[in-house]
Amino acid sequence: MKARILLCVALGSSLMLGCSLVPNVGDIFSDISSEIISTGSGNVVTEEFDLTGFDKVDASYGFSVSISQGDTFGVEVSIDDNLVEYLRVEKQGSTLKIGLAPGRDYIGTGATAEVTMPELTGLELSGGTRGTIGGFKSSRGLTVDVSGGSRLSGDIEAGDVRFDVSGGSRVTLSGSAEDGMIDAAGASRVDLAGFPVGDANVEASGASKVTVNASGRLDADASGASEITYLGSPALGTIDSSSGSSVEPE
Repeated sequence: MKARILLCVALGSSLMLGCSLVPNVGDIFSDISSEIISTGSGNVVTEEFDLTGFDKVDASYGFSVSISQGDTFGVEVSIDDNLVEYLRVEKQGSTLKIGLAPGRDYIGTGATAEVTMPELTGLELSGGTRGTIGGFKSSRGLTVDVSGGSRLSGDIEAGDVRFDVSGGSRVTLSGSAEDGMIDAAGASRVDLAGFPVGDANVEASGASKVTVNASGRLDADASGASEITYLGSPALGTIDSSSGSSVEPE
């Protein structure tokens, strides 16, 4: 009998200890929401950053970024006053990075940036960012990566170009380049009808659509209900289409 009593006492103590260790679920979600969701106040302030010597831009977290050619460097960012502490603007190597502190969800930020720079050789937009570029004329190459529902528009003249567009993103550019490589995936759209190039290598997948204007050789691969439309009279190289896709002249 004594052994049975001791066993019941031990079990009861374990159950009480287990219950004391289980946190309140409501408190968990309350803590999470208060720690990682930040809403813009609506009171926008502007800050200037003394950064120079970059020829690439990497913008994220839903910023609206305007990038224009100029003889000097300029970086001006506008954001809600209560989010200034989370603002991240810095130069890493030759890249200007514009974004917000990770680990949070930002709502209604209204964050914008205006960048002036002599040359643009690389651009990365992610996380629903909107970008416009204008005024650049160079023989140097340009690499563009647009992802996560971001948008890019504007005009530029460059050497060889490469576009990687994914996650439902959009690119619409005018201008010109020497040769071009375009890879569109995940229901993305790339409109380069007003952006003539020499040779073009185009891949479209996952219900994406690409319009290219090529005067040299065109290699194209469309898959997964994608469409590649070409303007001009390029010499057709390797042309592949599958799974309800098409590669056709306009």
